[in-house]
Amino acid sequence: MARHVILHDRRLQGSAPIGRTLTTIQLDKSRSLFATFPIISTLGRLDGAQRFFILCHGYAGTNQRAGLCADMGGMGLELGREGVMHSNVARWSAIRGAVSTIVVYSCGAADTQPENVGTTADGKYLMGALALHTQATVYAADRIQWYTTGLSSNGPFNFGSWEGTLWKFEPSGTFGPALGNRVPLELGEVS
Repeated sequence: MARHVILHDRRLQGSAPIGRTLTTIQLDKSRSLFATFPIISTLGRLDGAQRFFILCHGYAGTNQRAGLCADMGGMGLELGREGVMHSNVARWSAIRGAVSTIVVYSCGAADTQPENVGTTADGKYLMGALALHTQATVYAADRIQWYTTGLSSNGPFNFGSWEGTLWKFEPSGTFGPALGNRVPLELGEVS
């Protein structure tokens, strides 16, 4: 039975769903993301390729060439101690074959402002590199994502509909808008 793995950075307040096919790995600024890769590889060998849900904040705030601060993303993911950045995304090749699909619930992960193409704020390039290095299909949106957590800040995540355009990045390097602005299996649909 294929499992679903949730990588949840606790700086994103809320709780991941609980279910028999779910394994949640909690990260924060003191826990190394890359130290979890052997666990992820083992799960992949035992249960087949995994579907990943990444729940974290996105790094945002600049248009490098124009020198502006604004609600722009594409600069990486605040996931674990290291984050996911242009400078370290190649390290994800350690879990190649253990992951079939990665769904990124993070603000502006696939955002690329015209002035940022080819810079360290090129989110489409970063998400494409993640797909290439893991050989997984990656889904990520290009805008700020809103979610609720029920009655408390530690309640279960409800991401609702995707804001902006949801992009699909293939392991081959091709990408485009996701059909119907949906992923094949949303986080709220797993148990």
